Amino acid sequence: MTEKQQELRRVRRIEVKGLFGLYHHQICLKPEGVTLLHGPNGVGKTSVLRMTDALLRGRLFFFRGVSYRRFSLEFQDGSALTLTPGMEEGSLALKLAMNDKIQSDTVSFATLDPALPIARKVGYLQPESEGFWIDARDGEALTSKEVLQRYGHLITDPWPRPPFPWLETFLESVNSHLIEAQRLVRLRSNRPPLNRTRKSVSISVVDECSLDLKRRIDQTVAEYGRQAQELDKSFPHRLLQRTADALSVEEIRNRMAALDSTTEELKNIGILDVLPTNPSEIGDDIDDTQRGVMTLYVEDTAKKHEAARHLAMKIRPLLDGLNGKFRHKAVSVDRRKGLVAKDRRGWSLPLASLSSGEQHELVLQYELLFKIEPNALVLLDEPEISLHVEWQRTFLADLMQIAKLSGFDALVATHSPYIVGDEDRLMVGLGGD
Repeated sequence: MTEKQQELRRVRRIEVKGLFGLYHHQICLKPEGVTLLHGPNGVGKTSVLRMTDALLRGRLFFFRGVSYRRFSLEFQDGSALTLTPGMEEGSLALKLAMNDKIQSDTVSFATLDPALPIARKVGYLQPESEGFWIDARDGEALTSKEVLQRYGHLITDPWPRPPFPWLETFLESVNSHLIEAQRLVRLRSNRPPLNRTRKSVSISVVDECSLDLKRRIDQTVAEYGRQAQELDKSFPHRLLQRTADALSVEEIRNRMAALDSTTEELKNIGILDVLPTNPSEIGDDIDDTQRGVMTLYVEDTAKKHEAARHLAMKIRPLLDGLNGKFRHKAVSVDRRKGLVAKDRRGWSLPLASLSSGEQHELVLQYELLFKIEPNALVLLDEPEISLHVEWQRTFLADLMQIAKLSGFDALVATHSPYIVGDEDRLMVGLGGD
């Protein structure tokens, strides 16, 4: 965990007044780390998740399309961030209360238009009026939202950051991760030649997960190789300079047996191809010099394993979680492909051919295990989509286990009584009054 992650502020309470001009919601996050949000359709569960994510990410332009009177987040350290519509049309008022100090400002939505950085990037979008753009190639008028949907993939983060240094600094100490209800397919717009029709390209998220895991494995193997090369290069010098006592023969055997177990695990889950050693080959009669060599060897091997240990701690629960649920199918890791699926005959299956429920389970578990930073707030919308009742019943226990492993909090919007189960204590209701 980095120093920044250790310092991240954690949300304690969410409040929105006048949502859609109708509702007032207060949500106190549960100390158990997982809060279940429930209520009738139309009372704003999804909107609360999106508003929270937008504010924590500094995507203030999002609030232009939301009807509300006041929105605030309170944090465990006592600080609070509040938004209200500005006195002037098209503006937003912000207030930060922290350490007995209050900072506030008002910003015009015109300065927060997410199309601005895209227009600078592509060069052919010209401003028409506030929130509208003209594509100079064919004269088509586009709203800022349409520009973002079509061309947002061209830059890493098309949302302008807040214009206030104090808010920018504060947002560096918070983090969120929104998992929308529509999570199996991402739409991307390609940039066509002049006078050609634009087309939306569908990207399978399960395939994205597989490619992402392959990238992580490649990085891990590269780091393992760098670490091994540095240790092997300096091994003779460190051996000659060593002053610490050598381990006993029994300690060397025990350490090597533990390292072999780790090596076998890394090999089995598809991260490394390194072969384990055989501790039993070490005799009782090795001399002090040999014990010194073997002591340094086991210490170096442990350091090499460290490069892969963090990734292995996430891959194992992913595979166990998926293979414990999938019937007649198995998911494994291939260093060259990422995630691979096979049927009971051992024939390979495209990940996109898995059932909707299986894809949802894979995407959810992968996002939660690999994409969330410690101390972040995970905002998860309708995890029950396409999941069998039995999978819904086990979801909360799986989520709480992953949250404990990764160190995040979760706010989950759900309609499913099977998700809640016997954990009524984790529920917060949003009424329709």
